[in-house]
Amino acid sequence: MTPSRRLWLSRTLCALAACTALAASAQTGAAVKLLVGFPPGGGTDAVARVLAEPLREALGAPVVVENKPGAGGQIAAQTLKAAPADGHTFFVSHDHTITILPMVVKNPGYDSTRDFIPVAGFATFVNAFAVSGGTPAKSFDEYVAWVKSQGARSNVGIRRRRPRRSFWCSSSASATGSTWWPCPTAAARR
Repeated sequence: MTPSRRLWLSRTLCALAACTALAASAQTGAAVKLLVGFPPGGGTDAVARVLAEPLREALGAPVVVENKPGAGGQIAAQTLKAAPADGHTFFVSHDHTITILPMVVKNPGYDSTRDFIPVAGFATFVNAFAVSGGTPAKSFDEYVAWVKSQGARSNVGIRRRRPRRSFWCSSSASATGSTWWPCPTAAARR
């Protein structure tokens, strides 16, 4: 089976599982809770709120977005793990909470492969790596070569210090044989 067919099949199965769980919730009329591990107003919260209204209409049951911010989504993930397995509580998250935290936190309070079942994928967030116009690099490879020519150390501006951004900086630096220091930008400190 080709990778694109496997991806299509896995997404289809996840969507069917989500529909089954949500249909069970609709039959009882009980509220469906969408847990979000980040504060209101962020990207994950926005996605959850966009999903809530069509789900409410399709299910004929209330859909509540409940923000449980803190620890990079870890608190919301622990809340999901503690929730009854009745199809009324879902976790809207991105890859950080499910994949990165379990790799870098000794005991996050859950095992994402054992405690959770993915039911749907519905959003993709793109990250970008940009350099100043005064930097001689015009591509990522040129940037790495330039950093190495400058002593293999570089400061990398990030919006604010977060585990995911710092993890990306350290893993990218390690893969390129250089040292990058994540530095929150002045705009983020205002």
